[in-house]
Amino acid sequence: EESVDRIRNIARFFEITTHIENTLSIRKVYVLVEHLTLLMEAGDDPATVETDPDADCVQVLTVHKAKGLEFPVVFMVGLVGERFPRRERKETISVADELVKEVLPSGDFHLQEERRLFYVGMTRAADELFLTSAADYGGVRAKKVSPFVLEALDTPKAAPPIKSTPTETIERFAPPPGPHLKDEPLPEDAVLHLSYYQIDDYLTCPHKYMFVHVLKVPLLPHHTIMYGKAMHEAIKIYFRRKMENLPFTESELIDIFKASWRSEGFVSREHEQARWKAGREALRGFLERESEGGITPSVVERDFHVELGKNILVGRWDLIEEREDGPYIIDFKTSDVREKKKADRRTRESVQLRLYSLAFMECLKRLPAGVELHFVESGIVGSAAFKKKDMEKTVALVEQVSSGIRKRDFEPRPGYNDCNWCAFNNICPERAIRAARS
Repeated sequence: EESVDRIRNIARFFEITTHIENTLSIRKVYVLVEHLTLLMEAGDDPATVETDPDADCVQVLTVHKAKGLEFPVVFMVGLVGERFPRRERKETISVADELVKEVLPSGDFHLQEERRLFYVGMTRAADELFLTSAADYGGVRAKKVSPFVLEALDTPKAAPPIKSTPTETIERFAPPPGPHLKDEPLPEDAVLHLSYYQIDDYLTCPHKYMFVHVLKVPLLPHHTIMYGKAMHEAIKIYFRRKMENLPFTESELIDIFKASWRSEGFVSREHEQARWKAGREALRGFLERESEGGITPSVVERDFHVELGKNILVGRWDLIEEREDGPYIIDFKTSDVREKKKADRRTRESVQLRLYSLAFMECLKRLPAGVELHFVESGIVGSAAFKKKDMEKTVALVEQVSSGIRKRDFEPRPGYNDCNWCAFNNICPERAIRAARS
């Protein structure tokens, strides 16, 4: 359904652009953009394609959009005063009554229009109509039921709204009594999809896994993530162009880096400028190394989906290069590593590269000849070659993580110094207990 809607929206976009092209005298992109901007500023925002009333799904739309349609069941929501009917907004420049040729209606014209609109919404229902309202929408004052609801139900007066106390408001968001889904073990036949990030988070600390992947606690953007994403995007597009034997200049590489850059999560403006400068220098060094030979990729950004019993390992190979002794899985890192010995150790101990090698072996029935971590800023390359026994240990590692997740074992078990670097240490109860003990 989602794919179909996207295609319909693309088709709608072409309809709009074709209409504008036939209307405007100057057929330039910037004119099209200006025209669309003016339409949106005027209130005509061509968003998505019109709804399909025959689609087997919940239709969410405004009362205006519902005109002429009919549904078996209709829910009209938010039916409180100052929402339906809305407050009348006076025109910035009003038209004098003497200049209006039509016969103006007497009485409260705005209220009459809102009542007609309410009637339109009600009459969209063929079988059942639900009118809903609430006293508390988060404001200071309690909301009153819309007078239109009272008119429709022939109720002379609404009961006075009762404002929730702060305690009642908190209790309203409490989970229902009884066991929660996250506490119940998964069924034995349940299929579990696992990525490197899920496995790494669980190995770091099951409690961290719970925060990230079960409770889905959002995090503020961090500068290392912003920097890494921009660098990764520039390198990815470079190698895609290289696979197609297309030229690629330094300015183009920097332009992609700039387009992918997000000014979020940095400590200060000076900090952001320093990271930006370091990124440009790192990409220049990367391009120099590539011009001297570099990597000839056979695969760039390819997803994998590997069944390991009841577990499915999912992920993406960033880069694979075919060499004389076989294929090499390559990944790029922006962390600051400037010693070959340390780079090799990081590569050899990388859970990510072990999982990627396992996926390669399962898909192609052979191990890669080697794996490499390329540290972009220093140009240092870490190398390792895994054997079959390493893959057996990796399978056991996946099974260990899977077993814990299936049992819903999310007890805190952080490694040495992990709590200090954890993004959730300010809300983790285990961290608070440790701090109290110390």
